[in-house]
Amino acid sequence: MTDRSKAEVVFRLFGVNLEQQGRGFYVSLEMLAIARGVYLAHQEDPEKFAELLDNGADTVAYKRTSHDLARRIATHSDIIEGNEELGKAVELDSPETMETLHALFSSLLVEIPGRRSQPSWFGAHIYPFVGELIHYDAVDRRIKKSDASSPKNSKKRNQAEKVDVGINAPRIERYLFRDGGGWAYKVLRSDPDPGRKTATRQGLSDLVQDSGTPLGNLAKALSAHDFDYDEVPYKDGSESEIKLYEDRSPWPDLLRDGARNIVARTLTVPRAKRTESLMHWIPYCLARHQLHLARWKLDGTGRESILLDFGNEATPLRTESQKNLAAFRNDIVNAINAQAQEMIDEAEGDEDRKGRYERFTKETGKAVASPRTFFSETLAAVGALNATSGRRHFTMKPPMLEALVSATVAQSSEMEFDQFCELLYEKYRLVVENKVVTQDPLAYEVDSSILEHNGKAFREKLAAIGLLTQYSDATSMVRGEPR
Repeated sequence: MTDRSKAEVVFRLFGVNLEQQGRGFYVSLEMLAIARGVYLAHQEDPEKFAELLDNGADTVAYKRTSHDLARRIATHSDIIEGNEELGKAVELDSPETMETLHALFSSLLVEIPGRRSQPSWFGAHIYPFVGELIHYDAVDRRIKKSDASSPKNSKKRNQAEKVDVGINAPRIERYLFRDGGGWAYKVLRSDPDPGRKTATRQGLSDLVQDSGTPLGNLAKALSAHDFDYDEVPYKDGSESEIKLYEDRSPWPDLLRDGARNIVARTLTVPRAKRTESLMHWIPYCLARHQLHLARWKLDGTGRESILLDFGNEATPLRTESQKNLAAFRNDIVNAINAQAQEMIDEAEGDEDRKGRYERFTKETGKAVASPRTFFSETLAAVGALNATSGRRHFTMKPPMLEALVSATVAQSSEMEFDQFCELLYEKYRLVVENKVVTQDPLAYEVDSSILEHNGKAFREKLAAIGLLTQYSDATSMVRGEPR
């Protein structure tokens, strides 16, 4: 019997199972796959299946696309169905056809920072630049002898006819997706603000619906020949178990605000750029939510300030930012220890349960390493840390910085630079320059002149990516999208 004690402790603390395997972009890939699947199910039967972000049912139903054929082509993996089946999807008269498709789809794979080797096809995911490219998780599973004669499952019989019994073949299931995307989708569909939710639904629909572009049409044509597919929409009951803990953390609502601002820019920002910003914003919010809940468990407030270093050299600010990160990682471990101890106390008289939770009261070890790693590797993946390993500190690389600005500044509006910095502190507790830090204990840790220099570097970064305009009267205005 599988020991679920670790998942129980992590879920009780964070409301969702946060593990290293589901870190970074896997969060947003899963959320978009759910959203695309809900859209497809509703298009197929509007009477039976809810529309995008509908909050009327506990169970979310969505149609999953595996894109296992395109992903196997992208990674030069074996096409186990053989050339006869492959020829139904791809013209095989010229060897250049497969190489061209490989070059195309391999260039569309999501980059996972820190990955040291070429992934298998099921470890490779296609970047969702258009709706037709969005797909769910899948993995290789053995074809059983019983599948060939399954009386109730025609799909399994058809699959078993294509390959030999005992061979590994693609199957849709949660492998790298670990409910982080389910958390994000639940946050969006449970939005209590009707106007904001409507705007988010309209903008998100534009991202997940069929684009009708040549790339989208090609992806859709290949997906029609995937080995595994959903005959009927999949009913996902796991999302109903997720807890948002909105009474403890501001991050679910901050995610909603930011997502609305990002996806609503349909007339001013290209679809690919809106998708990229959403891909960065969602995992960032979940990592900050995790940290906030950890600190709430420890001190009852959860308020944390983060020093962002935009300089090009080591300074006391960078040292302090490195200390911030180390302390936050320790906070997550200590919160897991505290949560486990609380659950031991609740299990008074049940020695078996107490024993299962005991190892999570220790400060170190593999038992607590995975949730801690989810936090730091998620931030590193989206560019909120300078690197995936070594001496790390908080910063914002250009794609993450673009996502932050797009999420913060409303559509078609702008604000003065100092006002923007103040808003970053008020909403997200991000410290970048000296004019707002006087409100924070960090004012005693870093000299004001260093923070002033950091603020200038931040201003230059914004200008470099086209989100800040400097006027002749020394006024600097920040916009949510480039002019």
